[in-house]
Amino acid sequence: MRPSTQSRWAAVTPRHLAKLAYRAAVGPPVADPVRAWPGTAAHGLDVLRVLHVGDCGVRQMETSHDLYGPPGYPRVAAERLLEDRIGIEFSHYFAVRFEHLPKLDSLRRHTSLSAEPDVVLIQVGSAYTRRILLPDTPRVHQLRDEVGRRAGRLVVAFYRLLRPCLRLFGRHSADYTGAESLELFIHDVRRAWPRAEVLLVVPFRRSPGYAAGEPVAARVEEDMHALAASLPGVSVFDGNDVLGRDPALRCVTGYNLNGRGCELVGAKLAEVMRERWAKPDPAGPALVPAGSPAA
Repeated sequence: MRPSTQSRWAAVTPRHLAKLAYRAAVGPPVADPVRAWPGTAAHGLDVLRVLHVGDCGVRQMETSHDLYGPPGYPRVAAERLLEDRIGIEFSHYFAVRFEHLPKLDSLRRHTSLSAEPDVVLIQVGSAYTRRILLPDTPRVHQLRDEVGRRAGRLVVAFYRLLRPCLRLFGRHSADYTGAESLELFIHDVRRAWPRAEVLLVVPFRRSPGYAAGEPVAARVEEDMHALAASLPGVSVFDGNDVLGRDPALRCVTGYNLNGRGCELVGAKLAEVMRERWAKPDPAGPALVPAGSPAA
């Protein structure tokens, strides 16, 4: 026997009211500006197609952590390259750990570039040094981000209390067991897009870091450099030399970059791209004018 309409409403109403109360407290859902950002490509510019596969380090975060923060250092790099009449086409695929890197079929379905990528930025690995207290689930991330977005600058005081607790009672959100999954993914990318260059983005060093995480961070960096040295078409991009451990360049998490941090790393990335693609090597990715049949 089906429940009556009245009983169904009685079961649904408390949950509906709870959602309304939650939204009243934290604000409405927000759109994702990174997924919506197409880059800077325009008619009359040479176009460089950039696919970013990685974590929230791609975003700019001024105060709290925010999985819906705006584009960060890639936007800065794209704006700098406009000076050379190079426009960036940009697409992003979210992945947190090496083990979470996608299969090529899934990556192709979620990529919004007009043609094969010229550059694949792989920015994965920070999760291995991240310490947590609560379960590492999507709902916990959503709650943290939405409450933090609502709290604004007040999260600074909260993190002063949280950090000692993380140091004493926290655990790493993932165990690092090596870069085998990353190597397999790079091989897949190189087979699918042999003209694309892979840039392995070294995770930003945390400020302050945790003693237990420092050896893990060093292992991740060493494995990235070893892969770049052994695989063709692969290199390492490391922004830590311009960032240092300055907390003023990061949001309250001590990892994600604020506007000042994004400016420094984006400027360095623009220089790397300018050196390699402003005057492209005939054997490497060729810049194509936007609006041409090949674009």
